Amino acid sequence: NNEKIPNMISGPIVMNLLKHLIYISNAKKILEIGMFTGYSAMAMAESLPEDGELHTCELISNHIQTAQSFFQKSSSGQKITIHEGEALQSLESIPSNNFDLIFIDADKKNYKEYYEKSLILLKKDGLIIIDNVLWYGQIVEENRNDKITLTIKDFNNYVSKDKRVEKIIVPLGDGMTVCRKL
Repeated sequence: NNEKIPNMISGPIVMNLLKHLIYISNAKKILEIGMFTGYSAMAMAESLPEDGELHTCELISNHIQTAQSFFQKSSSGQKITIHEGEALQSLESIPSNNFDLIFIDADKKNYKEYYEKSLILLKKDGLIIIDNVLWYGQIVEENRNDKITLTIKDFNNYVSKDKRVEKIIVPLGDGMTVCRKL
């Protein structure tokens, strides 16, 4: 169903916030979990300093090919390293306590695992940004009990109780949780 594809791309308002968070935090090393066509990876790479780097995880080879064609057209594309395959496996080979900012926008069923791994990979005071936490407003509908909505509700509840981070949900786009590792 191709109608869902545009909804998978983080919009310009979300990217604007991400870019500002990169500037404000002086991030030099970013990890993205879930690249899709590379729109957010490219926007974040453009916000990094010359010596900055962005690592991104993507499972689907067609998405990687699309993204690489965009990355090759920009000087910021050289800052991007793509890790192909299941993100949870890719994350196992990435060194710990290394990243200033991590952006999670992948399969929702693994959000909790991505979040936990991100806390290991993130430097103290680093940011974890999780996209789609309001899930088209469906998380506030009491009678919504489809698997993805319940998974996101459970994830949001899990993060809300986590004392290892300061956090806030920003109602931009489809909702973003911004966490700072304590």
